[in-house]
Amino acid sequence: MPLDGDSSSLLSEVDLARKPRVVLLTPYTGGNFGDAAIQDALIASFRLRLPNAQFAGISLHCGNFLERHGIQAFPLCASNTPFYGMYGDKAGSLPLAGGFSGQTVTVNALKSSVKAILKRIPGLRWAGRKLRAWMNAFKREYRHCVEGYRFLRSQDLLIVSGGGQLDEEWGGAWGHPYALFKWAALARKARIPFVIASVGACKVDSRTSRLFLSAALRMAHYRSYRDKNSRQIAATLFHRAASDAVVPDLAFGLPASEIPSRAEIRSYAKGRTVIAISPICYGRPENWPNGDRAIYDRYVAEMAALVSQLLRRDYFLVFVRSARDDELVIPELLDRLGPESKARILQQVCVPALTDWKDLVSVLLDVDALVASRLHSTIFGFLAHTPTVAISFDPKVDWVMQELKQANYLLQIRHFVASDVVAALDRMQSRRKDIVQELASYQEQIHPMLARQFDDLASVATLGPRPEK
Repeated sequence: MPLDGDSSSLLSEVDLARKPRVVLLTPYTGGNFGDAAIQDALIASFRLRLPNAQFAGISLHCGNFLERHGIQAFPLCASNTPFYGMYGDKAGSLPLAGGFSGQTVTVNALKSSVKAILKRIPGLRWAGRKLRAWMNAFKREYRHCVEGYRFLRSQDLLIVSGGGQLDEEWGGAWGHPYALFKWAALARKARIPFVIASVGACKVDSRTSRLFLSAALRMAHYRSYRDKNSRQIAATLFHRAASDAVVPDLAFGLPASEIPSRAEIRSYAKGRTVIAISPICYGRPENWPNGDRAIYDRYVAEMAALVSQLLRRDYFLVFVRSARDDELVIPELLDRLGPESKARILQQVCVPALTDWKDLVSVLLDVDALVASRLHSTIFGFLAHTPTVAISFDPKVDWVMQELKQANYLLQIRHFVASDVVAALDRMQSRRKDIVQELASYQEQIHPMLARQFDDLASVATLGPRPEK
């Protein structure tokens, strides 16, 4: 969709001197390198256009946001649900001016008398506990909304900053779909623009999620999606989304100045072909909503078989990850290797310490090929111009492989076997130069699209809060 008003990429000297306050909203706990790269891309690209811009975050881990990006953060939600909640920070711990104090001694005495009477009625104790829990949750939510509104009143722009944010899988309808609706409404109340930039749409099945997300899309000042399929899903929620812009994942917009230098992995390989393997904990019940132990066990078994075959071929293997939980898969996978393969580990396997996405990209710049499953593991491979075999767990991985014309190296997590991956790696061998050129051409092709969007967002940031009607 076009921006309201002027979206010229030419900012005036007055605009450049301003200090717009920009808030980045993301369901980010610090465990996912893709989410971190998206925030870094937005911050760096804004500062190229508006050097004096000031940033804040709304996230699921405020301490991590401050540590990773050096900017203040506000809690994304007030209550925790399974697989969706504040991480490391106490939700609802913000002070509320005025609070809920002020009851008189008379009122407190009356409450005590009523409680004593109600306790004598059979069955009411259980109902009372439920009611108290509901009231406490309501108070936390009310306080969070009040403080969130006050926070936004001091800002100029709220951006839903990339990632697969149109999604109910992690936390259900009352997880992120509700959070997006709430913050869109608070931004409207605070009279600041609410922007949705290069987001993906994933699982949106329930009626409640659809209501929350359609309302959030409707209130957006600007909307764009990272792929055509996400836009198509968004159009089923809000029909005007069908004419919105498609602008690729914001991680592709990382400025050249943010890309790290090459790691020294080859110095350990001793002339061997170097393959990076980025496993995923998909289906692991302890780490994935709607976990499926059978799918996970099958995946680990096939990946162990793949590792055995690659070790026998005398390849050097580098295990990497783009999400915290995926680190758990590596020892489980290696434990399934046979004695012969385990004997090769010391000479042919490396597990580098990765603290952020830059460490990962640095490694991928120094390998011959990548085997990955997560979307951003795949995207980081493409940023490094590394030929990649994707073992897809979700349509979003299929879409990015198709968009970059790499579908010949796309496999499905539910059906692949180790020999399929080996065959895909063999096919790559003869086309390596062509693949690298395809990846470089794609990035050149999308650069103007990302630049225009960053220009437009910078223009909106200089508008500031809308005047009251």
